[in-house]
This record gives sequence, C-alpha cells and structure tokens, in this order.
Amino acid sequence: MKTKHLLLGLFMGQCILSGVMQAQWVQSNLNANLGRSLHSDGTTIYAATAQGVYYTSDMGDPWFSIGPQNDDIYSIVKAGNKIIAGSGTGHGVYLSTDNGQNWYQPSTLMNQSVYALAKNSTHIFAGTWGGGIFRSADNGESWESAGLEGKGFWDLLVVGDILYAASPDFYSRIYYSSDNGNNWNFGSLGYPASDPRGLFYSDGKLFACDMGLWVSTDMGNSWQIQYGLEFDSTGYPVNVKMFRSITKYNQYLIASVMSESVYISSDNGVNWTPFNEGLISDWTFADMEINNSNIWALRDFFGNAYRRPVQDLLATLDEQANTFDHFMLYQNYPNPFNPTTSITFKLPKSSDINLVIFDFTGRQIKTLITDRYSAGLHQVQWDGTNDSGNAVASGIYVYQLKAGNHTQSHKMMLLR
Repeated sequence: MKTKHLLLGLFMGQCILSGVMQAQWVQSNLNANLGRSLHSDGTTIYAATAQGVYYTSDMGDPWFSIGPQNDDIYSIVKAGNKIIAGSGTGHGVYLSTDNGQNWYQPSTLMNQSVYALAKNSTHIFAGTWGGGIFRSADNGESWESAGLEGKGFWDLLVVGDILYAASPDFYSRIYYSSDNGNNWNFGSLGYPASDPRGLFYSDGKLFACDMGLWVSTDMGNSWQIQYGLEFDSTGYPVNVKMFRSITKYNQYLIASVMSESVYISSDNGVNWTPFNEGLISDWTFADMEINNSNIWALRDFFGNAYRRPVQDLLATLDEQANTFDHFMLYQNYPNPFNPTTSITFKLPKSSDINLVIFDFTGRQIKTLITDRYSAGLHQVQWDGTNDSGNAVASGIYVYQLKAGNHTQSHKMMLLR
C-alpha cells in the first residue's frame, strides 16, 4: 500500500513539475553565434543569423543549417517556394528555390548590405545600409532603386498599400510610400529617439521600437511616446526601455526589450508586463515570431532560439491582474501631449475615487474626478488647464488616482 502511495506521489510530482517546466521559455538547439531576425511562413520558422540561415518545422529539435555559407544574414522573406536572404556584409541577396540546398545571387544588388526585407502583392523590397530602398517585381531576380539613396534602414513594414522604412536619421525618421517607393513622406519620432529597430501595426496603431515604444494613429505622419520613456524636471529621459521588435498573437502583443528580455501587453501596447520565466531577465532578443502554437524569441548574442506556448499568455496576464487586484491606472495617451490627453483607469468594484493632477513640485493644480464610479474601465481627458480654467505651462505633471485603499500615479509631459 505504501509503495502504491509512493508511486502515485512520484507520478503527481512529475506531472506538476512537467506543468511548471512547460509554463516557461525553453531553449531549442539553435546556437548560431549571433541572431538577427526570424521569419515564419505558418509551418516553418527561419532564423537569420551570423552563420547563415537555419530552419525548423517542429519544436526546434533539430534546427537545420542551409547556408548561404560564410555570410552574415540579417533578414529573410518567402515568396512562393523561394527563400530570399539579405546579406549584412555587402553581398546583396541570396535566392534559393530548393529550401536552401542551392543559392544564387542576382547581380543588380551585389554591392549592398541588406538589413531588412518585406513584400506586398506586387513587389519585394530591400532596405539597405547606406544605399536606400530597392524593389523587385520578379521575386528577387532583378532589382531597381526605389529612392532614399544614401540612407540606412533597420526595418521595413507593409501595411495595406503603404510601405514603411525605419531609419536612424534626424531623430528616427519613419519614411512611408503608398506607390511602391516612387514618392516618399516621413514622420519623426522626436527626442530622444535615434535608432528605430522594429516596426509593427496593430488595431489602428503603428508602432516603432526605439528608446521607448512610439505610436502613430495617423499612419505615420505624427508620432507620440506611448510606453517606456519618461522625463525628469529638466526634460532628461529617465526610466527608458529600449524596444527591439514586436509580434502579436490574438489580442496580445509580445515584444523584445533590450537588456530586459520579453514583455507582453493585452491592451494594444498601453501597458506591459515581463514574460520571462525560464530566461535571464537582462538578455536582449533580436526578434520575436509566432509559429504554430509557439512564440519564438531569437537572442542576439549566442544566437539561441527559445520557444514558449502561446497559451501561457493568458495565464501570465491573469496573474498580473490578480497582483494588482484589478485596480489599474494606465499611462496617459498621448504622452507628451498638446493640448489634450486621455487618462484611463480600471476598477474591480464600485468605488469612491479621486483623480488629481499635481505639478512637479507637488502642488495640486487640477481635480479631474471626485465621484463614485462603477466597476470597469473608465477614461477621462485633461485639457491642460488648472482648477481656475487657465492654461498651465509646459512641463512635467503627475496624475494620481485614489480608490478605496489603492493609490497609483504616473508622470506625463505637456508641450505647448
């Protein structure tokens, strides 16, 4: 009888341990020196690395090395049965029609370092480092200039008919074209952004990864900081998070953050929480991707690839909600702002609340709410005026929400 109980206990312990081990990131057997980017076609996931292209069709055991040999590959895109790989060492692009058994190179892009690739319904685009944008209308066989000569690009993104290109010039310009690169416009992220590494689109927001996470709601014309960047009383940036890349599963955004590993958001990027079980919390991942039922993260140094079930997203965010007892004051948006910003908060139950704005010296300047609110999500706007109705000056302000025994506050910046 004791033996049966012992065996049952061991079995239950193994099941519990198995569940714990599955609810975290797991390293696969890719170790490719330096990781650059990931690309998924839905069934196969490709890794661009400093040692060429790798792919896996299962759980990353094994990864297969398919070349090109002795080249640093920064980007990959699939076009039909063709793999197109961008060289970061000035060798243009490599093409393969037999899953990497053989590669060849078109002569029209031979002297360019290709850091980013993207495609729409008619063209494939290559973002080079110093040579501008190139395009191909025949799946990479021949290329022509699409403008922006002399500029370098970290990432390209296609949203509908618009091509976006992220460049580290002039406070991080995001160029965009609606005619395949014949004409270009741009919007600038602004101070202190300087090195946009990733672009992403989700539910009406265009995201740019830089010093902080920047968003545009007018398809790239103007940009505001949304998360991961605040300013002290002198305007110096503090509490900075360096975003690298974003991907999405259902309503969840998953992002790599430099020296902070992986974060997730369930409210389209307004708030983020760490998603790092099984990782070293200060790692940097070059790229994120979804393939089948797993999230994949490719580390920059050492090139390790990690996977985690997408089902872990909901459990992690539910745990976060319980930690905050469902009481949440969100970061205002836009921020910085002029002249109006929105403040959102969530209540677990009906509560008497007090929402007040202070200047940076701690002096109360505006009472936005003193009332009883029902459970749920609520939003209020501040128009940059004080209790007397007069406009306040540019600067750092603090908004504070009290509800029952809970108090939370955030900083915001008004720019006149």
